[in-house]
Amino acid sequence: MELKQGIRLEQAQPGALFRLAPSELKLGHKVISLDCSWSDTPFPGPSLFIDSFEQKQILRDACRWVVIDLTAGTNPARPKGSQVEPLFEPLPPIPGKIDLLQRSRLSAETLNIGLKIYRTLVRRVTDFTLSFRESGRLDVDVAISITHLLARAQDLSLAALIWLTRIKDKQYYLAQHGVNTSILMSGFVHGLGWGRDRVETAALIGLLHDLGKARLDLDLLAKSDELSEHEMDELRTHPVLGYELLRRNPEITWEVASAIHASHERPDGQGYPRGLEGNAIPVMARIIAIVDAYDAMTSVRSHGRQMTHQQALGRLWKERDRQFDQNLVEAFIQFLGWITPGTLVRLSDDRLAVVVEIRSEAGIRPLVRPIERGGEELELGPEILLAPQFGGDGRPDLKIQELLPDNAAGVSMRNLTGKLFGLLDLPAASMTDEPAAGLASLQASRGRGKPPEPAPEPAPVPAEPDKPASTPEMPHRGLRVLVIDDSLTIRKTLRALLEKEGLLVEVAESGEEGLTALGEKPFDLVFLDILLPGMSGFAVLRELRRKKLLEHMPVVMISGNPQATEQFFLERIGADDFLPKPFSQPDVGACLARLQKRGRLREAAVRTAAPGRGE
Repeated sequence: MELKQGIRLEQAQPGALFRLAPSELKLGHKVISLDCSWSDTPFPGPSLFIDSFEQKQILRDACRWVVIDLTAGTNPARPKGSQVEPLFEPLPPIPGKIDLLQRSRLSAETLNIGLKIYRTLVRRVTDFTLSFRESGRLDVDVAISITHLLARAQDLSLAALIWLTRIKDKQYYLAQHGVNTSILMSGFVHGLGWGRDRVETAALIGLLHDLGKARLDLDLLAKSDELSEHEMDELRTHPVLGYELLRRNPEITWEVASAIHASHERPDGQGYPRGLEGNAIPVMARIIAIVDAYDAMTSVRSHGRQMTHQQALGRLWKERDRQFDQNLVEAFIQFLGWITPGTLVRLSDDRLAVVVEIRSEAGIRPLVRPIERGGEELELGPEILLAPQFGGDGRPDLKIQELLPDNAAGVSMRNLTGKLFGLLDLPAASMTDEPAAGLASLQASRGRGKPPEPAPEPAPVPAEPDKPASTPEMPHRGLRVLVIDDSLTIRKTLRALLEKEGLLVEVAESGEEGLTALGEKPFDLVFLDILLPGMSGFAVLRELRRKKLLEHMPVVMISGNPQATEQFFLERIGADDFLPKPFSQPDVGACLARLQKRGRLREAAVRTAAPGRGE
């Protein structure tokens, strides 16, 4: 079986293999492969036992990386440096009992603490996402600060954080999935007892695991129908895209990037993108595969039905040792338990209830609160300690008949949580404060539908009648813009965003229609899709630059296709800027600001006011 960088497993000695920068070598390591030829060094090869700092310095000068067999040397400690990547790693020891979540207590106090942490996580994830979409750069400091926060919170608020992952909002799925996966993954690794540094690594992987999807087309990600073979091939590129983005950032460890690269590999070798199998899949990649699938299955998404907690665990169990690592699936199920606090259930007397605690004395005994409706409000009945599901003392006449999906039967988990713990500000959008509204706007601008109505605010100071209230001073206000894109969703979205900037917008759905419009009416700026049916965006741009009256027209190229994006940056055939799909209001505003700063829109404004440019 072939490993990364051309190393073949059958050529290596058995044991844990790591690729690392020579600067990460320690005394006692055994090097079994280099990225250069052994003849480029004074060592004969095919292996080298590191017993001096001089050897390490020679390798630093000759190689970018080396491979060590950890169990063949005399230093068995797992390397911890930032430039360390597992190539072949047996699963670390798993404790026989994983009951950290069951021992973590839930109360109004711990939930209040957990809520503050959760809000901070969503705020930072939203800021992180918006910043990445605007600049294309990772704000690594923000991402790492999230991992530190989660690692510190595990002992005090694990049960509260797990409870909060059950509050599902379809319109906030993008941010919530990243936060939930990060919480679940870091909590699971903490429950395994693998140490603080690995908990932080797990949190960061959970946060960034879907980063590559930011470079895929929005329509593909939002499609609810079955994907075609071509669309599936495109979707399967996202681990590679995420890996490439992360490896260009020196502050992201090799292990994090490697785990995201391999997050869709399978123990049976049927995964992608490289078909790795067994211990050739990094341990953290095996964990993220399980946690990502669990949170996705229990969420409301554009495709796939929402499952209950028990159904999702059943799917993981069914696919153990094929799609998922068997030992880790069993450990994850033990970590969460067959039922978790926050699970909605239907009792044997047909009443709805919520599980508030799991007690383990004399068997697993759920403590529940029945849910009743008092008009529009939810009312909670007194606590009932059920008998163990498999016999024992308690209420033998009352058992859990059915586990329900989050937010089932018209029960809002957000409202229920607020009622149960007396958190009066928990309902409505205040769950995530400004980030919720910001994320809703981002997703709406990407064609995900209208964001929820915000909470009532004091009346704003009235704006001037024909001047947008949000942007009182717009140097580019009143300019005429043409949007050329074959997607109705993109045309509508971009038109709405530009009109909020005070621009006058018209649209065209093909390159030919756009050129006709440009020949008939005066425009000051063009947003031009690269991948158009018939005449491509590049062809339209070349035609514009050949026309005397249009050769200086400011043009912003737009595309959601990563290959087209790279082609633009390579060719730079006369466009002024590039706007990647999906985009948000900040993305559009930043693009206009760049054009304004370079003088392109000021020139356009002069031409707009010039004689002969009227209609």
